[in-house]
Amino acid sequence: MLFVTNYTLKPHLTKSDSKQLMDEFGKRGAAPGEIAHYVRIDGSGGVTISENDNSAKLYEYILAFAEYMDFDVTPALKIDDAVGPILAWLG
Repeated sequence: MLFVTNYTLKPHLTKSDSKQLMDEFGKRGAAPGEIAHYVRIDGSGGVTISENDNSAKLYEYILAFAEYMDFDVTPALKIDDAVGPILAWLG
């Protein structure tokens, strides 16, 4: 299953908090099944795309960063997998 995860840095983060966040990321590395990771150039956060069959592992990973960021995780489909159901719905 694909997941699109948008994250936003919490506004109260200090430079020291940001260093702790980067240290945690350095220890953990990429999210389970991560395909891509992009950051917004305004410094407010980013988006990851991951593919895995165990949402609990993704949840566990996210919990490690919850004090630094807010998350919005959305299951997604590749467009090739979505066209069939869309066309069936359209009749």
